[in-house]
Amino acid sequence: MEPTAAAKIMVYLRFLLAIISLVAVYFMLKYPTVEAGLRINAVLSITNPAILLLINLVGISGLAGHASIIKLGFIILGAVFIMFGTIK
Repeated sequence: MEPTAAAKIMVYLRFLLAIISLVAVYFMLKYPTVEAGLRINAVLSITNPAILLLINLVGISGLAGHASIIKLGFIILGAVFIMFGTIK
Protein backbone atom coordinates (compact mmCIF):
# COMPACT_ATOMS: atom_id res chain seq x y z
CA MET A 1 0.00 0.00 0.00
CA GLU A 2 1.44 3.34 -1.08
CA PRO A 3 1.30 6.01 1.64
CA THR A 4 -0.59 9.16 0.81
CA ALA A 5 1.06 12.56 0.74
CA ALA A 6 -0.48 13.44 4.12
CA ALA A 7 0.84 10.21 5.65
CA LYS A 8 4.34 10.93 4.33
CA ILE A 9 4.25 14.44 5.79
CA MET A 10 3.09 13.02 9.13
CA VAL A 11 6.00 10.55 9.10
CA TYR A 12 8.53 13.27 8.30
CA LEU A 13 7.15 15.53 11.04
CA ARG A 14 7.28 12.68 13.55
CA PHE A 15 10.88 12.01 12.47
CA LEU A 16 11.67 15.71 12.98
CA LEU A 17 10.17 15.51 16.46
CA ALA A 18 12.35 12.49 17.26
CA ILE A 19 15.47 14.29 16.03
CA ILE A 20 14.64 17.33 18.17
CA SER A 21 14.22 15.08 21.21
CA LEU A 22 17.52 13.31 20.52
CA VAL A 23 19.30 16.64 20.18
CA ALA A 24 17.81 17.64 23.53
CA VAL A 25 19.15 14.42 25.06
CA TYR A 26 22.58 15.22 23.65
CA PHE A 27 22.55 18.71 25.16
CA MET A 28 21.35 17.38 28.50
CA LEU A 29 24.28 14.97 28.52
CA LYS A 30 26.70 17.69 27.40
CA TYR A 31 25.48 20.17 30.05
CA PRO A 32 24.51 17.98 33.03
CA THR A 33 23.12 20.65 35.33
CA VAL A 34 19.58 21.08 36.56
CA GLU A 35 19.46 24.62 35.19
CA ALA A 36 20.48 23.53 31.69
CA GLY A 37 18.03 20.63 31.83
CA LEU A 38 15.20 22.99 32.73
CA ARG A 39 16.10 25.32 29.87
CA ILE A 40 16.19 22.42 27.40
CA ASN A 41 12.86 21.10 28.68
CA ALA A 42 11.38 24.59 28.35
CA VAL A 43 12.31 24.63 24.68
CA LEU A 44 10.86 21.14 24.23
CA SER A 45 7.64 22.16 25.96
CA ILE A 46 7.16 24.75 23.22
CA THR A 47 8.29 22.79 20.17
CA ASN A 48 6.81 19.35 20.89
CA PRO A 49 3.15 20.40 21.25
CA ALA A 50 3.44 22.67 18.20
CA ILE A 51 4.76 19.83 16.03
CA LEU A 52 2.22 17.36 17.45
CA LEU A 53 -0.58 19.80 16.65
CA LEU A 54 0.80 20.18 13.14
CA ILE A 55 0.90 16.39 12.72
CA ASN A 56 -2.74 16.17 13.84
CA LEU A 57 -3.76 18.94 11.46
CA VAL A 58 -2.06 17.20 8.53
CA GLY A 59 -3.78 13.94 9.47
CA ILE A 60 -7.16 15.61 9.73
CA SER A 61 -6.70 17.32 6.37
CA GLY A 62 -5.75 13.95 4.89
CA LEU A 63 -8.98 12.44 6.21
CA ALA A 64 -11.13 15.31 4.98
CA GLY A 65 -12.17 13.52 1.81
CA HIS A 66 -12.63 10.11 3.42
CA ALA A 67 -14.41 10.68 6.75
CA SER A 68 -17.74 12.22 7.59
CA ILE A 69 -18.01 15.65 9.17
CA ILE A 70 -19.06 14.11 12.49
CA LYS A 71 -16.01 11.82 12.58
CA LEU A 72 -13.71 14.73 11.72
CA GLY A 73 -15.35 16.72 14.50
CA PHE A 74 -14.62 13.96 17.00
CA ILE A 75 -11.00 13.75 15.83
CA ILE A 76 -10.55 17.51 16.15
CA LEU A 77 -12.23 17.46 19.56
CA GLY A 78 -9.89 14.68 20.68
CA ALA A 79 -6.85 16.65 19.52
CA VAL A 80 -8.12 19.70 21.41
CA PHE A 81 -8.62 17.60 24.55
CA ILE A 82 -5.07 16.28 24.25
CA MET A 83 -3.68 19.81 23.95
CA PHE A 84 -5.71 21.11 26.92
CA GLY A 85 -4.86 18.04 28.97
CA THR A 86 -1.15 18.59 28.55
CA ILE A 87 -1.09 22.27 29.49
CA LYS A 88 1.07 22.73 32.55
